[in-house]
Amino acid sequence: MLTNPLFLICLVAVGIPIAIHLLQLRRYRKVYFSNVDMLEEVHSESRKQNNLRRLLLLAARILTVVFLVLAFCQPVLRNKASTMQAGGSAVSVYVDNSYSMECGGMDGSLLESARQKAREIAEGYRPDDLFQLITNESSGSQFRWLTREEFLSAVDAIEPSAVTQKLSDMALRQYDFLKEAQSANRYAYVISDFQRSTADVASFPSDSSIYATFIPLGGSEVANLYIDSLAFNAPAYAPGATVRVQAFVRNDGDKTVERLPLKLFVDDRQRALTAVDVPAHGSASAEMTFTIAEEGSMQGYVETTDYPITFDDKMYFSLNVSRRIPMLVISGNGENEYLHKLLADDSLVAYHQMSQEQIDYSQLTDHRIIVLDELRTVPSGLAQTLHDFVSEGGTIVVIRAQNADVESYNRMLSTMQAPAMDSWQPRKAKAARLQRTHPLYRDVFQSDNEDMELPSVNGYYRLSTASSSVSVSVITLPGGADFLSETPFGNGRLFLFATPLRTEYTDFVQQALFVPTLFNMALFSVPAAVPYHLLTATEPLPLVGRYDADRPPHLRSSESDFDLIPDIRRVGSAQFCILHGDITSAGNYQLVGEASESLSFNYSREESCLDAYSRDEIKKLMRQSHADFCSVVPASAKSMTEYVQSQNQGTPLWRLFIVLALLALIAEIILARGIKS
Repeated sequence: MLTNPLFLICLVAVGIPIAIHLLQLRRYRKVYFSNVDMLEEVHSESRKQNNLRRLLLLAARILTVVFLVLAFCQPVLRNKASTMQAGGSAVSVYVDNSYSMECGGMDGSLLESARQKAREIAEGYRPDDLFQLITNESSGSQFRWLTREEFLSAVDAIEPSAVTQKLSDMALRQYDFLKEAQSANRYAYVISDFQRSTADVASFPSDSSIYATFIPLGGSEVANLYIDSLAFNAPAYAPGATVRVQAFVRNDGDKTVERLPLKLFVDDRQRALTAVDVPAHGSASAEMTFTIAEEGSMQGYVETTDYPITFDDKMYFSLNVSRRIPMLVISGNGENEYLHKLLADDSLVAYHQMSQEQIDYSQLTDHRIIVLDELRTVPSGLAQTLHDFVSEGGTIVVIRAQNADVESYNRMLSTMQAPAMDSWQPRKAKAARLQRTHPLYRDVFQSDNEDMELPSVNGYYRLSTASSSVSVSVITLPGGADFLSETPFGNGRLFLFATPLRTEYTDFVQQALFVPTLFNMALFSVPAAVPYHLLTATEPLPLVGRYDADRPPHLRSSESDFDLIPDIRRVGSAQFCILHGDITSAGNYQLVGEASESLSFNYSREESCLDAYSRDEIKKLMRQSHADFCSVVPASAKSMTEYVQSQNQGTPLWRLFIVLALLALIAEIILARGIKS
């Protein structure tokens, strides 16, 4: 294909060497000599050689002119990938600017290599073509068309980002935007290190109207050590509790790392120091402890040392130590003296009590835990209110009276999928088993072999568990009957005692086990705060405190001047915080308003594993996903500008014809000198 076919008119210049050839022809005449047979043979041979040289000289001159004319016509060899049509081009370039792109690369970092590739791509198109630059942030400002100069300026402004995206998601955004372009040609470019954790090439979209090109930069060969996650020994804590932090460390290198230091900081003070051996391409964990001195929020982090990748060497966390938990006891047979003595004066519990005849339904949802203590009957209105209370995250403790209305209780329990109460069993029994692994008794016993006196009963209700129930036995009586069971329902839970908590029915209220059981029921009624969130998380964050929508709280950083008013939404009695991607830096933050609580955010560890796909692996995945309109730039491609022009417009041949013209000119010179000699 000729890009400028009008230059073929210049082929008339071929007549010049033809005219020169005709003018230089000589007419020979015969001269007769005697006995010149040998001279005539020599002369005949010389004349044939001379004519051949002149014909070759003419051919060389003609070819020189032809090759020069064809070079100016700019011939192009079209191939299967040559898709350029008349009507302009729309070009979308995705540059992976995640943290894994900060290391390796020929230009100091993979990100700088990506910038250079993006510049070269733009140079391969016309200045009046349309360009889009998209990065992991995918901000609204990136979904507009740019001129080539604006595109180059945007490329220079690319910075590393904590946001991690799947390549298929970014490609879908490119495709959706390109489909809106009015250009005849649409091209998508993906510049990335193609990490295995994010490069889901098998899910890459395919569209016959868009031609995609993958540009692998090659993963970094740097061995990376990083803190993968943290685990805590309890979902909630009270002052004086011991916190055990288990840090999981991963080593992606080929060598075992011995005595890797780990430091634990809480409220800007170092509280623990340990070391761990991490095997090659493996993980290890280490445990560190500290004691909570007072209530309120606590913030900290676990830190190690690694180079050159440092963004994953620190993991932040927050612990909201329980303040006074609002607890309501609804009494049907007078106030329970044992509950009052245990909880009324406790600094952790805000204890309230009301009788069955004076229930204020408007105050029920102001509490985290409600105890139904020996109610004679459960009204339908109260049952519906308690159903909603539990489903939205509240905790209910049911202590049934010996002569209560069984039917009303069972109606309420069935709506929460809890065990039903059968008839009263007037027999003595002693508990046979305690579920020590239940959260109520976590950290209560120093060892599994520690003896604990179990409660005895003088009578009990046998609990009948339906097939749809998911109740868990906490304390079990002989024969499989439950003394205490737990039923999770919605976002809350229901605890059910099989006997009234009075000395005439059980000695449980006089045992040491009574204290942690009721105390932890109140403690765990507060939603377990998540110690940290990932910056890539998009789901709403549950909040412990209660905030007025008319006076929203501020989210502030403890390490910078960051200040944000987040989106606070209420669903039932629960409140959630939606950040819309406004936080981009890992660290500890404080939500300050009518209430106050701590939030911690960490970078996603998907970027920590630097293992990447090779070109051959990418091609194999493309074949599996039938990506017919995608290609992978070969490692031999030195300039993306030349590669782009070759792929879209075809292989230019004008250089070849220039070389051929020079060779023809050299042949002409050699032949001309031969004729003269």
